[in-house]
Amino acid sequence: MTLHVSVDFGTSSTCTAVSVDGGEPHVVVIDGQPLVPSAVFAAADGTVFVGQEAERQAAVDPSRFEPHPKRRIDEGELLLGGSVLHVGAVIRAVLQRVVGEARRYAGGAVVDLLVLSHPADWGSLRTGRLHRAASGLARGLAVVPEPVGAAVFHSAGHGLPDGSALAVLDLGGGTVDASVVHKQGPTFRVSASRGEPNFGGADIDQMLLEHIGDTVSSTDPQGWRRLVEGREMADRRRRRVLRQDVRGAKETLSRHSYTDVPLPPPFSDAHVTRSDLERLIAEPLGRVVDLLVATLREGQVALGQLAGVFLVGGSSRVPLVSRLIHERIGVVPTTLDQPETVVCRGALRAARTEAGTGGTGPHGAPAVAGRSDVTSGDSLSRASTIVIGGSDRTRPVMTAPPRRRARLPWVFAGVAGVVVAGVVAAVMLAGGGADEARAQVRHVARYGYEFEYPADWKQGGGDPELWETRVSPRDGGQGSVVSVRKGEFDYNVEEQRERSVRDLRRRYDGQVAAGRPFSGFEAHARFAGRDVVHYRQQRQATAVDWYVLHEGTARISVGCQYPPAKKKTVLSACAGIVRTLSLR
Repeated sequence: MTLHVSVDFGTSSTCTAVSVDGGEPHVVVIDGQPLVPSAVFAAADGTVFVGQEAERQAAVDPSRFEPHPKRRIDEGELLLGGSVLHVGAVIRAVLQRVVGEARRYAGGAVVDLLVLSHPADWGSLRTGRLHRAASGLARGLAVVPEPVGAAVFHSAGHGLPDGSALAVLDLGGGTVDASVVHKQGPTFRVSASRGEPNFGGADIDQMLLEHIGDTVSSTDPQGWRRLVEGREMADRRRRRVLRQDVRGAKETLSRHSYTDVPLPPPFSDAHVTRSDLERLIAEPLGRVVDLLVATLREGQVALGQLAGVFLVGGSSRVPLVSRLIHERIGVVPTTLDQPETVVCRGALRAARTEAGTGGTGPHGAPAVAGRSDVTSGDSLSRASTIVIGGSDRTRPVMTAPPRRRARLPWVFAGVAGVVVAGVVAAVMLAGGGADEARAQVRHVARYGYEFEYPADWKQGGGDPELWETRVSPRDGGQGSVVSVRKGEFDYNVEEQRERSVRDLRRRYDGQVAAGRPFSGFEAHARFAGRDVVHYRQQRQATAVDWYVLHEGTARISVGCQYPPAKKKTVLSACAGIVRTLSLR
């Protein structure tokens, strides 16, 4: 059995979805809900409570409670009560809890692939911290930008024309994010993203609570103040119930025109209407629409190119959101059932690979080989590799055509890149003026680049998030493998090569300072007749020679991994790949 799990680690709440044996993603219900609060509570004995348990414990000692650990990702440590915790350990506690629930859902199976979603504007530092927090929770890890997950989910159910753009507005519990996702060929790319970190569903709840207070507090002003401040344990417990009721009232007003909110004595129950709520939130929601419009301008979405506006996140249910967007830009937004789970389910679709699931490849392409036989300890494995030449730009997510079965099209990563695996004749020039020799080679074209590799090697595996293609000897080669990875930048790295090399050197020096086994950085090296940047990565049983090429706005890294006995064979194949590598 294969188990893939995705986690949408949100500011206020976290969603988890699973796919068993390649099946449709299903949301994992935790404590009876599709979402679990992202909150943590650090008890005096060292126990870290997560979710509703943390919120309950907060009534005992609020100083040990952190409701939004995602907002603290840039900090090294948290002081909770008298305990100092690393932020990574706090985030890991949340991930460990939800992954554990996913495994229980699957009968205790080991997680083969864990997919983590993240805001589109997170760079490598933040995603790296998220990645490290999840280390060891699964055999494989992948990260997917949140708007890409949403766009993939939308495309699976509604389709998305090639060359079009989809605006994604994510109204979460603690933040609002607007993004533009362009679909070009087989890829989804975030072309613009803006966020409002200080407004979300929790702020709407607070506005509604304050409105109720203005209505009923005259009965006992001091009593209301004690209730909302929660200085005593009894008041904190009553406040927790009150906040739950206010949140429920907000959700009810998304479906009905009025509702009543039960209040503790001596206060009478409060009657609130949708008009009351809309009057309270009209101004901040107007700013949300302004944010969306600014993001569309930044993404340079031409008239007629916008395929739609997709609303995700729990607060997108508020009817005023759709109405304001329609009034402002003339587009009726799309929203689906359980909008708070869309990113999580879409991220699982986006990162799912076809290898090992028993399905077929896209029409006209051969079935894709399974993952490369690189173990978790090898330097080219996804879980252990530091890609110095990587880019912080959003990586592609590939899409496949609909399956023949009567179901929604399944969208997955990496497999649908068109792979041309024909055997062609090539002329290999030996060094020193040797005679021409005819050799059989194979050709691969995907992710916007192409190259040739030996016919007695196989193509398979690779991480779509890195725009990676892997080739390796058919006999296994004792850990021999060549990885080709592409990073896109917002400037021409070929014309501004020195700028790119400085960036590479800075990243390289940072890895060396951190104790990573890199050495031999050469800014101006020659390999296979090409100008390259070269450095070496050493592992326990293998070494990796990295060759970095600059082509237009793309920086392509070719990693050639070999054990000592296979060095000559691998570097010969690597030279052929580097020699023939070009952009399409």
